Amino acid sequence: MASDDLDIRSGGIVAVDTETLRAAAARLVAEGVACEELRASLDRARRLVSAEGVWFAPPTGAAIDAGERSRRLAHDLQAMANTYEVAELASAAAIAEAAGDADLAASLRGRAAEILVADPAAIAKLAALAVHWRGQNVTALIGQYSAPGIPGAPSPFDAGGLMVVATTLISIIGRGTVEQGARLGGAGDPVRIARRGEGRTTAPTSLTQVVDRIPQGENRVRVERYTLPSGERQFMVYATGTAGLGVREVANWRANTDLYLGRGRAASFEATMAALADAGARPGDTVNVAGYSQGAAVASFIALDDTYDVPMLITFGDPVQADVGADTLSVAVRHNDDPVSALADGGFAAGVGAEGSFVASRETPGTAWTGQGPIGSHLLDTYRETAGMLDTSSDPRMDGVRERWQALAQATSVEVFVYEATRGTGESVDVGAPTVPGAPAVPGVGGAPAAPWPRSGGGVSSGASADAG
Repeated sequence: MASDDLDIRSGGIVAVDTETLRAAAARLVAEGVACEELRASLDRARRLVSAEGVWFAPPTGAAIDAGERSRRLAHDLQAMANTYEVAELASAAAIAEAAGDADLAASLRGRAAEILVADPAAIAKLAALAVHWRGQNVTALIGQYSAPGIPGAPSPFDAGGLMVVATTLISIIGRGTVEQGARLGGAGDPVRIARRGEGRTTAPTSLTQVVDRIPQGENRVRVERYTLPSGERQFMVYATGTAGLGVREVANWRANTDLYLGRGRAASFEATMAALADAGARPGDTVNVAGYSQGAAVASFIALDDTYDVPMLITFGDPVQADVGADTLSVAVRHNDDPVSALADGGFAAGVGAEGSFVASRETPGTAWTGQGPIGSHLLDTYRETAGMLDTSSDPRMDGVRERWQALAQATSVEVFVYEATRGTGESVDVGAPTVPGAPAVPGVGGAPAAPWPRSGGGVSSGASADAG
């Protein structure tokens, strides 16, 4: 699909941050002034030449038209900035109120009211944007799942109608957004991880490569350890999606509900944290996180947790959206017709995360009845296609993502570890240290590196955490 099918926004309602819009409007106002000055100069030139008896027809009309267009565009951008800012202020006020800060909430709403007094039309524009935002998933899901008409016989099962009911319930439950400060509390099920492969690799250079590194098959977690020229170590972890129904499976449906309903430290979360510890990450270390589906929710909660410094969060098909704060670049990739993404209920109205964070979304081609299958819009391969569209996008927000990878690319060594994980405790089987399949070797380095610290049995058993030492 063409990149034109991809919608890249700073938030659920907010397409572009208000500061960027106001800066662009200011530049257009300046251009309008420059066009007026040019018109005046051309008029003076015409009069001077005419006084000498020479006929001269300067392009004053073009200068006037350019000036008027600049002023109209500046007005439109200012109006959109007002609309987005009201959305941002309303969202921030709701968060402040939920946190018990009534004074801050009142102050934020007061600022929003001032904007609306100066620009009354903004409220109508905001209402229209909110209706579109809230309705886009429902509309897309109806198109994805409504049964095709059969001449002479009504459909006995209209999945589209069920999707309307489901998305309405999701809005009522309100579990799709996770505020700052939220943690997965309580004791989680014990998990056992086993390192099933290790080797050397390089930093990712695209979102497509990030998708390709998300574990599939028997593996559940992948951890990359970067040693920078300064000697500092950083990490990147990739978490898999729902992997099965078995009672010992860490990424099963029980873990899904634990994460979505906030019922406790889900086993998939525990396994990912244990894998990070086994790979050498210590509290306070820098860890970039990425995940798909259930793994995206795990990544979101790791970014909210206090254990690690998380400068970048990348999610595909995340059933939640986490307000990760101003220190984390958040990249959320969604499909509007993905029932799992729909669980996020559109996410936050305003942007979350560091400057340059964004949400990228699209509707996938076809329907559940025309070859994709019932979950075609949620498949990782489909998200890989969307990642490729982002990789080729000229949107400047992708430059911020590329800059993060360029920093990781300076590493003198990148080690990679992949893990299996199961619920429960017990001795794990030592499977040695096979090279990670598909991991490109660093030039001049062959084979898998030796384990950097003593470990027994090739795995780590964990309750709330795991110690690799």
